[in-house]
Amino acid sequence: MKPKVTMVQRMLLVALVLLVDLVIFFFPLTAVFLAYIILFNPSWFRDFLDRIDQPDSA
Repeated sequence: MKPKVTMVQRMLLVALVLLVDLVIFFFPLTAVFLAYIILFNPSWFRDFLDRIDQPDSA
């Protein structure tokens, strides 16, 4: 005898598939990177900002 899949289980499966699809294909990498910069304020980013702030001596 086959186990019967209920409509609730089907809806949960569909929601899970859509959620996984959103995470994989529409993951906001720029927003995550910006959040990392704001939270941790890494020294390499501060150095980058200091370099682009310097006037060009050429």
